[in-house]
Amino acid sequence: MMATYDEEGNVLTDGVTDYASFVGSGAPRFMLSYAPEQKTPEYAYMLLNVTDRDLVDLEFTPKLEHFCRENFPDLKTKIGPLYLGPPVTAPVRIRISGKEADAIFDIVDRVKLQMAKTPGTKDIDDNWGARTKKLFIRINQARAQRAGLASQDIALSLQSILSGLEITSYREDDEVIPVIMRSVAADRKDLGKLESHNIYVQATGRAVPLKQVADAEIVFQPSVIWRWDRRKTVTVDSQLESGFNAIAIASQLDEWLQEESKTWPVGYKYELGGEVESSGEANDSIMAKLPMAILVIVLLLVVQFDSIRRPAIILFVIPFGMIGVFVGLFVTQQPLGFIAFLGVIALAGIVINNAIVLIDRIEIEIKVNGLEPQRAIIEAGQRRLRPILLTTATTMGGLIPLWIGGGPMFEAMAVAIIFGLMFATLLTLGLVPALYALFFRVRFKGFEYEHMTESTH
Repeated sequence: MMATYDEEGNVLTDGVTDYASFVGSGAPRFMLSYAPEQKTPEYAYMLLNVTDRDLVDLEFTPKLEHFCRENFPDLKTKIGPLYLGPPVTAPVRIRISGKEADAIFDIVDRVKLQMAKTPGTKDIDDNWGARTKKLFIRINQARAQRAGLASQDIALSLQSILSGLEITSYREDDEVIPVIMRSVAADRKDLGKLESHNIYVQATGRAVPLKQVADAEIVFQPSVIWRWDRRKTVTVDSQLESGFNAIAIASQLDEWLQEESKTWPVGYKYELGGEVESSGEANDSIMAKLPMAILVIVLLLVVQFDSIRRPAIILFVIPFGMIGVFVGLFVTQQPLGFIAFLGVIALAGIVINNAIVLIDRIEIEIKVNGLEPQRAIIEAGQRRLRPILLTTATTMGGLIPLWIGGGPMFEAMAVAIIFGLMFATLLTLGLVPALYALFFRVRFKGFEYEHMTESTH
């Protein structure tokens, strides 16, 4: 369905604005996260631009998948929006590695069957593809030697029959055209004629039929052999149904594979790829620098407060903010992935800021206003209650549009910050004064609080 426009260029009906097709290879790299497919004759890539993003999931993807299933049942299709992050061709991916291809495919067949039983998976396939026919010539070395033939003689003769042998070249202007000698197509495609083909014996000058020195047979072999860490590896891919999470499905399959792999022969193993691998690599890249960042934060806090106990109070509060993060991700059914982890890091900065403000106010009440520690803790909590709640509310309010309309890229991060900040703020207001009293041994036994008027202050 093509989009229609009025004379001023406004959209009248939603649909496809334009499209481009590429046959035999992928498109040029028009965006950073797109990885073009290598040249192969059976591959085609089509890029469609539509007027509304929601049409991709709600209308075009289901209709195109149904059309391809009904009209092209042998066609392997991958239909969906462009990837926003690192290119992940398959959300759920399992790599099976081993020594022998037949043994690997025995395992692959069971993995595919289990994957098909798992809710949320579709379009299950492997990267080796269908096996292709191959003409295999099995030379009987004893008979070939009696006839005076070497394997090289048979190979050259078969090359001249099947693919052809360049015997000379023809020059026309500045072009050199090779002259190829080979049999006619009818002889190349007929196995009987091929077996009766005579092979010239240079030692004796006689011709020997191929079937006297070799047996020709048709075998099915993989059209391509992929290796991972120098081991033969079959990659099983699966796409996702709408509304399912790739990491959750991969976790279910991982539990089954851990038990199933105990029955495999020695030397055969599996690895998880797809979004699990991509998310793990992204998280590892953050975790590699996180200790250095924590060390810098601790040093800055120690320098600012000229103390160890006060930074310790602040750092003790940070883990409690994770309670809200887990609650929020569970309620909204968002994954704890790379983007959500970025939200956790941002949340830690906000929690540290609130704790610094509260502790600094306690110090001001003691050192500047001359209050006793018990009263200073209570006064600081009262005076910083409104500013902390207001800054928390404005931050949460500013993140709500990102939660609602941020899409898969930023929705998890917004949820992590909003819910984490909600819990962390309440805990900070209660936990920081309690920890301060505990670390500095401030006792409230026998203390009576009296409201301080403006004149007495």
